[in-house]
Amino acid sequence: MNRQCTLADSVYVEGVGVHTGRHARVTVRPADADSGIVFCVDGKRIPALAEYVVATDRCTTLGVNGVRVMTVEHLMSALAGLGVDNAEIVVDGEEIPVLDGSGLAWAKRFHEAGIRELQAERRRVPLARPVSVMAGDRGIWAMPHPERLLIATVRFEHPLVGTQVAWFDLDKIDYLEEIAPARTFGFWEEVEALLARGKALGGSLENALVIFPDRYSAPLRFPDEVLRHKVLDLIGDIALVGAQVEALFVAIKPSHALNTAFALALRQTILGE
Repeated sequence: MNRQCTLADSVYVEGVGVHTGRHARVTVRPADADSGIVFCVDGKRIPALAEYVVATDRCTTLGVNGVRVMTVEHLMSALAGLGVDNAEIVVDGEEIPVLDGSGLAWAKRFHEAGIRELQAERRRVPLARPVSVMAGDRGIWAMPHPERLLIATVRFEHPLVGTQVAWFDLDKIDYLEEIAPARTFGFWEEVEALLARGKALGGSLENALVIFPDRYSAPLRFPDEVLRHKVLDLIGDIALVGAQVEALFVAIKPSHALNTAFALALRQTILGE
């Protein structure tokens, strides 16, 4: 699909934020070509671009002039995964609802609303030179390539998870079936620590996959669901570039801090070319 797309109709969703535990209402509206993805919070417009990232503690938070919206990654991932380039997202609250902890509910609602093609050409940028961001044993690289391919790996010192590796063709993947259902996850020890810090106040076994020492809190939706949720987050965070970048992406132990730093570096690179 070479033309920009938006939703054919508005989508309304409400629910609880996983970190704040507070209720929020979100309306995702169709938008004109070349308007991009924009969040509207308390009368302020926050473009969904990497330079507007203001926090990455367990989620991606966008903000401008003191107004913020937390946990945008699953919603952004669903929009990007279904090829929506332009949308206006009106948020009544401070955090995007977590729903079931995945991108599935968002993707289903967008699919049901329909995707409408616009007349303008989609902004698709060939990468001219490699871009990378690294932090310790983590890193994300992009290398020039005529397609959009992703190789991702995670490693956790836990017998149920260990090392997981997979590759995806981002132009051909069935996002609704292969990525969207993967749920946010946390190790039991992390969950206890987050609650002690006043985080994950809206978390529950209904909206997160908890990994105990000897079992998962629910049956897995994929054998590598942990990796696939990391890919879901990465797709949402890289969407903050504001364009589809033709490249081979390699992500080793991605995180929101790494993802958004990479998105900013990639955005600065393509804007400078």
